[in-house]
Amino acid sequence: MTRARRIRIAAGALLIGFAGLNILAWGHARTMTHFAAAGPRTGKAETLSWGQKLGVLAVGVQIPKPRNDKTPLERQMPFDTWMIEVEPGITLEAWAVRAADAHGVVVMFHGYADRKSSALGEARVFYDLGWVPVLVDLRGSGGSSGDTTSIGFHEARDVEAAAAVVHERFPRLPLVAWGASMGAAASLRAVGELGTRVDGLLIEAPFATLRSAVVNRFHSLGVPAFGLAELLVFWGGEQLGFNGFAHNPVEYAAHVRSPTLLMLGSRDDRVLMPEGRAIFDALAGEKQFEVFEGLRHESLVRGNREQWVRVVGAFLNRISRTPSRDAQP
Repeated sequence: MTRARRIRIAAGALLIGFAGLNILAWGHARTMTHFAAAGPRTGKAETLSWGQKLGVLAVGVQIPKPRNDKTPLERQMPFDTWMIEVEPGITLEAWAVRAADAHGVVVMFHGYADRKSSALGEARVFYDLGWVPVLVDLRGSGGSSGDTTSIGFHEARDVEAAAAVVHERFPRLPLVAWGASMGAAASLRAVGELGTRVDGLLIEAPFATLRSAVVNRFHSLGVPAFGLAELLVFWGGEQLGFNGFAHNPVEYAAHVRSPTLLMLGSRDDRVLMPEGRAIFDALAGEKQFEVFEGLRHESLVRGNREQWVRVVGAFLNRISRTPSRDAQP
């Protein structure tokens, strides 16, 4: 076999391999951003056997559309259901808890592949602190329309629309946005890039960049992320109409002037401590960083209720005393 022929064969093999890798990444991006109509959900990486992890690597995850399994009544909170139109074809379902003589409103946004009923524990604390919780299903989840997620990029429009409705219905009360993980990333984009007006931000475990979020999830599977993570970010953005490499909450944070409390578990393997610190350092306004020792990428109020209530309560007290200060924009 001649040297030229060997080069052609090697080049062909590389092209086939590259094409195969792109097909694999395209499929993974689709299963991560398009919820299934039904079926079992793929478990968390740390709960999977090696065989199951190999299956996930081969065909991607399966995530059925998240459905609400409780209502605020289970936490003894009366509520009204709102339907919020974001844009043609996108309508959000929200639960607005009824509360008299409230200090303010907390509009709440859940994490990736989740739904608003998962935040009822946090909502009850806000309610007990004298604030009106408004829990929102982001697009594709719970009672909201659609079956896709952009990991916080397009969801920033949902944050913007929900905040506008809250301002309209509670014009004299300060508004704080609370978000967990993807909900935190969407809130940072809404406030920092879209100019959504809030009096404060409560954010738990926001990822610094979409790429870092993908890389960390590969690492949780125990496999290297080089190359495939970049393809996943690229194809995910292509499928949903945005540039995945520009979806960087650490950059959005630089334009956030509203008082912000950022909370992160010390053992979070989805959002590493340096990423949380980078977002905190970038924030342009009054800010506080709170670490929850021993906690992972989980509900921080369930992990350490005493600490969560103390720091969140103090933050909300400061906001209620000066509701117009540094409101954004």
